[in-house]
Amino acid sequence: MTNSASTITQTEVDALLRQLQELRQQIALAREMIAPLETNLAEVYDEFQVVVGGLRRHSMRLQAEIATLRAQIDRFTHDQDDTLEQDESNEKLLYVKEEETADSASVDPEAVEKDMLLEHLFRVLDPMVNDEDGELLANLQGLCSDTTASLADVLEELPWGLVWTTRSLQENIADQHRRLAIWEQALKRQMENLNRATERLKKDQRYGLWQQREKGTDYWRTFLNQCIEQQQDQNYELQAELDSLREEWERITSTSNL
Repeated sequence: MTNSASTITQTEVDALLRQLQELRQQIALAREMIAPLETNLAEVYDEFQVVVGGLRRHSMRLQAEIATLRAQIDRFTHDQDDTLEQDESNEKLLYVKEEETADSASVDPEAVEKDMLLEHLFRVLDPMVNDEDGELLANLQGLCSDTTASLADVLEELPWGLVWTTRSLQENIADQHRRLAIWEQALKRQMENLNRATERLKKDQRYGLWQQREKGTDYWRTFLNQCIEQQQDQNYELQAELDSLREEWERITSTSNL
């Protein structure tokens, strides 16, 4: 049930504003942590690829050729071919999914909330008198029109100040509280997304490489040398498996030609 103007107090609005300010600070700190971590992971992976990348690419080529030969041998020995029926089934499924996608199109609630934010900005800012208001409004209008930008993305770019704390002439205290509550939920979702992003980066395979590099230059160099040796050993094994499959394929095809 929505609170009426008579049941909302200024104390509740002030508490919500404090929560919003705290959420913005938490989001800013989270971004400060994520940005260098993303940079470090990219850098350490580039270093790793320079040293081990060639061997890893050779490994992938060997694995691809092995998979191809295995498939050829399997098709030749089992003589199974029901791909046409499967393709027709996939085609029907594609049409169903396309129809479902078209029917599921609806109004984006984020777009509605961004429109409400812009409406509030027009009511409390004075771009005709204040150049800073005009510049801020222009920047946020462009961001609001970006379909990839969420309400929280826009709120992050909105400096803390009168736009946050001011109640427009068209609002009563319940309207203001309702608007701020929507903003709070958007920022909470943003904070959750950033927390998940941090956890995702820590689970990234590059994170382990970065931890190794953080142990020092000598340790990192030793680690890379070990990776080279391990990859070379794996490539030798893959090459032996590929040679064996080639011999098997040659034996199968030569026997069938007799």
